Amino acid sequence: MELSTATKTRGKELGWDDALIERAEASRLKERVFANLAMMNLAPERLGAFLDMIDRNPDRFDNLSFNFIRTKSERGIRAVPGPNGLGTPQINVGTYGQVPDRWPYENDTPLGAHPDFNNYGPGSYTIYDKVEVWADGVDELYEDAIRNRWIPATDLTWKEGLRDLPEELERATCQLATIYSSHGLVEQKIISKWFEDISYGFHDVKLFLGTQVYDAGHKVEALRKRALANGGGLGQAPLGTLYRGWYGALKFSEMITALDVVYKSYERTLFGAAQDFAKTDLDAQLYGLMAQDAQRHLEYGKRHLLYYLQHKDRAPGFVSFFLNRAEAALSNELRHAPEEREALVLLLGNGRENAAEGVEKLRALRQKQLMDYVAVLDDVGIDRLPAVNPGLAKMAEDPLTV
Repeated sequence: MELSTATKTRGKELGWDDALIERAEASRLKERVFANLAMMNLAPERLGAFLDMIDRNPDRFDNLSFNFIRTKSERGIRAVPGPNGLGTPQINVGTYGQVPDRWPYENDTPLGAHPDFNNYGPGSYTIYDKVEVWADGVDELYEDAIRNRWIPATDLTWKEGLRDLPEELERATCQLATIYSSHGLVEQKIISKWFEDISYGFHDVKLFLGTQVYDAGHKVEALRKRALANGGGLGQAPLGTLYRGWYGALKFSEMITALDVVYKSYERTLFGAAQDFAKTDLDAQLYGLMAQDAQRHLEYGKRHLLYYLQHKDRAPGFVSFFLNRAEAALSNELRHAPEEREALVLLLGNGRENAAEGVEKLRALRQKQLMDYVAVLDDVGIDRLPAVNPGLAKMAEDPLTV
C-alpha cells in the first residue's frame, strides 16, 4: 500500500520521517487509516508506538478506520465560562449556536454534529420547523431554571412556617392547594407528551421544557404536602375544562399559547398576590417560589409567541384562533367551578363574616389578572383587550358571574 501524496505531505508536516512512512506503507492497514491519523495530528513517536502494536497483532486490527475524524463539525472551539460558569449560552458559539430554520435530520443527530448516512435510522420526530418551538434566549431561561430550582422538602419552613388556622381558612387554603396541584399534574403530562415530537436539533427548547416539567412536579409535591401538613386535607377536584384547551391543541404553538401565555399569565398574577390571601409564612413562601417559576414559564411562552408572529406565515390569524380557544377554556373553568373563587373569597376577606370584602378583593384580583394578561400580549404587538373573551372581561367587573 502506498500513502497518498496528501497524506505524506501532512505526515511530514507532523514530523513523520521517511522510515516511519515506509513502515506505514509496509503495514497491512489501509491508506485511509493513516490519512485519518494524520488528520488527528498524531506525533511521530505515537505513530511509531501504534505501528509497533500493529506488528505485534497483525491480524487483529484490520477493521480499524478512525473515520470519525472526518466529521464536518467545526473544530477548535473553546467555550469560555461566563459569570455563572460554563452555561448553555456560552457553548452556543460558532456553528454550534446556529439553529437552522428547518432541522434537516430525522434521527438523533445533535446540533453541530453530522450523521453518517450509511449508518442512519430515522426517529419519531414530527416537528422540524424552528418557528414551531423556538424562543430567543431560551438557553438563558434554562440556566435561570436550574440555578433557581427549589426543593419542597427542605426549602420550605414546614416546622416554623405553619400555625393553626380557623377551620374555614385552613380548608380554603387546602382547596386552593388541591386545584393548583391538579393543574401542575396536567401541566407535567401535556408538556411531556410533546417531547418526542420536537427534533433533536432544538435541544435548547427541550432542555427548558424539561425544567418546566420539573417545576410542575414540585408544584404538585409542595401543594399536596401543604394540604396534608396542617390538618386540612385535600379538597374538591377542579372542573377540568381548562385542560381541554391544552389537550385539544393540535399544534405545539397552540398548546404553549394556551398554557404558557394565557394560563401562566393568570397564574403568575395570582401567585404574586399571595400576600393578600396567604395565612401563614409557609404559604407566602410557597406561593412566592411558584410565582417565580410561573414568571419564567410565561417568559418562554411570550418569547415563543413573538418569534412565531415574526416568522410564521399567516401567524396573526392562527394566534387569534389559539387565544380564542385558550381564553374560552380558562373562562369556563373560572366561571363554572366555584371552588377556587369561594376559597379565595374566604381567604381574601379573612373569614365568612367578611365575605363582602373578600368579593371586592377578588374583583380587584380578577381585574389585575386580566390587565396583566392584556399587557403580555401588548408586548408582542397584539391589541387583545377589544377581542378578549367576554367571560374573562365580566369577571373583572363581577368575580361571581357565571
